[in-house]
Amino acid sequence: MPTRKVAEWKKVAVQELQHLLEKYPVIAAADLTKVRSSQIHELRKRLRDRVTMLVTKNNLLRKSVELSDHEGSKLGEFVKDLQGSNILLFTDTNPFSLIILLEKSKVRVPAKAGDVATNEIMVPAGNTALAPGPVISEFGEVKVPTRIEGGSIWVAKDTVVARQGDVITPKMASVLSKLGLKPMEAGLTLSAAFDNGSILRPEELSFDINAYKSDLHQALSDAFALAIAADYITPEVAPRMISKGLKEGLALAAASGFLESGAVEHVFRRAIANATVLNQKIGDIDSGNA
Repeated sequence: MPTRKVAEWKKVAVQELQHLLEKYPVIAAADLTKVRSSQIHELRKRLRDRVTMLVTKNNLLRKSVELSDHEGSKLGEFVKDLQGSNILLFTDTNPFSLIILLEKSKVRVPAKAGDVATNEIMVPAGNTALAPGPVISEFGEVKVPTRIEGGSIWVAKDTVVARQGDVITPKMASVLSKLGLKPMEAGLTLSAAFDNGSILRPEELSFDINAYKSDLHQALSDAFALAIAADYITPEVAPRMISKGLKEGLALAAASGFLESGAVEHVFRRAIANATVLNQKIGDIDSGNA
């Protein structure tokens, strides 16, 4: 029975995958649906010192795992679950730090018809350097006011053409392209990750970074408040406790009229405030008796 010849490029691809599988403890996959090659190229440049990116076929990845004796391991389970077109990210960074890194590394790309605006899109006022012609009607269709000056089309004023969540129309995409604008923010979203023997599914990789920061700040604030209330002194809490004690001491001195060099100003300020209130009340009584 004739032996099927394996293409040389497949052998090279499998060898490269085997090397990456052995080198990196973290392997993540991101869905390539609607991801543009220009976007991947830019991300590779930005993250080349932290992440190795590779687009490959799922069957080649599975074969690499089989040949690396990981078929029955968690890594084997991870690669068997991968479906569709993916880009693989090999790194020493844990998956959650990788998500933050990808969030910070989003790139700007041109808008295409059917895209959903990732943020507000504004056409700035000024010279477009476009010659007058049929394109003027396109500006009109997307409600961008223009004028002709010096033989070119000028945008009359800053104009918002789309809000976050709006669908980009063909005419809008055409105008934005002619202006050379890249209004869309694009990045990669992890669909699965393998981290030192653990498999993380999409629901475990989805979290709101801003909400996480807010929760962390609130927890820190609550911890300081609890430590101060319990008189639990640490290097971090001590300055706040001293400040709180100073304020309370000055308030007590002012209320009791205790004249001491550090409290004189507060005592007189309170006395003046009380006298002002009393004077107002006397004035109100006099007005009522008149």
